[in-house]
Amino acid sequence: MHGLEHWLAAITWSRLLIGVSGLLALVAIVVLAGGRKKEPVVREISLRDLSALWTKEGSKTIHISELAPLWRDDQLIAVQEESLDLHHPRAAAFMENIRQWAWFAKFPLHKAVCGRILQMLDREGNCPSVVNMSGDVEGSWDENTYRILAKTTLLEHSLNVAEQVVRLLSASEAWHVIPDTMVAALAHDLGKLESMRGYLYSLGEHPLAAGRPLAGIVGFKDLAKKEEILRAIKLHHKMPEGLLGKTLKKADQLARQKELEEVVDQQESITESIPQKSSEALAQQQDAGNDKAVTASSAPEPARQVTTDKAAAAWQAQADIFGESCVAGQGKDAPEVPKLLDISAWFDAALFLAELKPFINKMFGRRFLGFSMADGIVYFQVKVLEEVARKQAERAGCMDIAAMAQNDPTMRQVLFTIVHHLRGEHDVIARGLIKDNFFGGYFTVTKKIGKSVKGYYTPFHAEAFGSIAEMEQRKSETLRNIQKVEPFLGNEGSVLSPL
Repeated sequence: MHGLEHWLAAITWSRLLIGVSGLLALVAIVVLAGGRKKEPVVREISLRDLSALWTKEGSKTIHISELAPLWRDDQLIAVQEESLDLHHPRAAAFMENIRQWAWFAKFPLHKAVCGRILQMLDREGNCPSVVNMSGDVEGSWDENTYRILAKTTLLEHSLNVAEQVVRLLSASEAWHVIPDTMVAALAHDLGKLESMRGYLYSLGEHPLAAGRPLAGIVGFKDLAKKEEILRAIKLHHKMPEGLLGKTLKKADQLARQKELEEVVDQQESITESIPQKSSEALAQQQDAGNDKAVTASSAPEPARQVTTDKAAAAWQAQADIFGESCVAGQGKDAPEVPKLLDISAWFDAALFLAELKPFINKMFGRRFLGFSMADGIVYFQVKVLEEVARKQAERAGCMDIAAMAQNDPTMRQVLFTIVHHLRGEHDVIARGLIKDNFFGGYFTVTKKIGKSVKGYYTPFHAEAFGSIAEMEQRKSETLRNIQKVEPFLGNEGSVLSPL
């Protein structure tokens, strides 16, 4: 009996131990199962199906470069941007703007390419921003235009163009075009770098030479619109295509005009600081210097002489900058002929011609604003017509004309109305040289000695100003060096420059 009880007790303890072991095993399984991470479910999806998730249309064409940020190491680009070592303060400040602008937030590659272009300009861009070589568009510019614009370095000009790009595209709310156009703006004149001069001379045109250094910049070939950028640069002095190309050309012209105005303003400051000599002292100095002396009573004051010379140079420079587009919007891009205005309240044709006459064959330093030719034609720079018109309007109390800004489009209409009146009512405009819907045209001035130049003039019949023989006798040696004047043959076969 005692043995049976002992046997039953042993069985009970065995069952208890088995139960406890099972419970512990269950707890261990639960703990292990809870600690194991759930494997993620990977779902494969095609790009076509993926595009439907973010487009309303259900499909969208995406360039491979736009998908590149999904696998490109953007941290590497960021490190490269931070490592840019720009010494020129303005270049460094502009790069900082690019980093901050929201337009570049989704275009890190454009940002990096712009940084590398700035690095190249920072290193080599202290050279003049113009080139003077045969075959290049800038090689045909007036000598004074080249001298004025050469004061601006290539780095400064490139930044000026880039700033104009931002202004133009922001005004038209085309911010999405800024990254591509910014690359074009900063790189458009890279062909002028000293290191590219050999390549430049082999091609003959700096827009063509710019493509070589740009193509060598790391990251440029990965840009989706690299071909459009290169084409815009190639045509920025010709007839560009698309918003990118047209914006680049316009920005380049506006930048040049700004640079011109800055030089003119500096010259005005210098002129104001020069003491004015008496007319008697000036006359004696001119008598002693050469045979072009004038009498004391008619000698212009030094400041006026410099200013007039400067104005003529600035006018010619603007004509060169805008190429076939003359000053104040007088270019091929002008959509219509200027409107005729009512100028009867202040315009006097006879007095206007009388006030033009003193400018004929008169030298202002080494420059001139009007000159006669033995064939009976007198050529005036359009700036002279504008100055005389302003004076007449001021005397008549028409201050809206007298105080009009230099580049106000209305001045174009004023000049057109004056020439239209002189052509129709007085027959003093040389009709055979400019058409009736023009107030001036481009002419090639061929010299006996020296390079021919292109200028924008309004041609008059000499009879309106007196004897052509007397005018010819008053010519200086500089003006006698002019051999002939011919209408400039434009790109489209027109002998005239459009308004």
